[in-house]
Amino acid sequence: MQLNSISILEFGFQPTVAILDRGFSDYYVPIRISLEHLIGMLRVDSVDAVASHIVFKDNQPAGVALVARRGWNSRLAGMAILPEARGQGVGRWLVAQIITDAKARGECRLELEVIQENAPAVTMYERAGFRKIRKLVSYSVQNPQGSYAELFEIDLRTLGRLILLHGSQDFPWQISGESLTQMSLPNRAYRYRECAVAISSPFEDTVSLRALLLNVEDKSQIQTLLQGLFARFPGKTWKVPAIFPDEFSPTFETAGFEREALAQYQMALNLNASV
Repeated sequence: MQLNSISILEFGFQPTVAILDRGFSDYYVPIRISLEHLIGMLRVDSVDAVASHIVFKDNQPAGVALVARRGWNSRLAGMAILPEARGQGVGRWLVAQIITDAKARGECRLELEVIQENAPAVTMYERAGFRKIRKLVSYSVQNPQGSYAELFEIDLRTLGRLILLHGSQDFPWQISGESLTQMSLPNRAYRYRECAVAISSPFEDTVSLRALLLNVEDKSQIQTLLQGLFARFPGKTWKVPAIFPDEFSPTFETAGFEREALAQYQMALNLNASV
């Protein structure tokens, strides 16, 4: 078996989407990938089209790895192996290649998220040297009853800067301040006193939380903020995707959210122990 890879920039974005879409179609949570979705990841998640690779097995496309980069850190933002290429070491080879590339660039940390139930993938990453940082959990609530609060809409860039200044620096990539500064309408951000939240479009039937700033002593502030959102946008289904740390669980449960089955591990590999 011969394995080699090229960048998705060289392979082309539309063919890359086709590989991603087929590779994720039978995933634990099936995901449909569009060109718009990929372009959004390039912008918001800082996916690097040169560092991201298509892997070939015996000269046939076998999978793709999307790699995001910021500063000294990088992230395996998504990896999909085509069904006919699984169980043959293609994923292990691709992960090793991503690690080698990150070290060659001089980066200090490589991180990823993996669905908790995907035991083979978790084992593969652990054998490659990744360690579990925390569990990431999901919640939802339908048509919650809210109460009025004086909320202020703020620019998503403002929330991003606040999270960079006051949030935890090792939280997942997708809810980081850097990601928030790249988001735009129809996503929205709202603030109540020292707390703030980013959400997907509040004019859809389902609204997802995108980020939270709640590093304050008065925990009632975030509850007032969430209840105020429920009142401002009634009749919605509210979702917490599995990109939020388990440490946030008391906040969601107090607000009436119910835990869902989907959970992920945030994992990281330190490439330079001196930093």
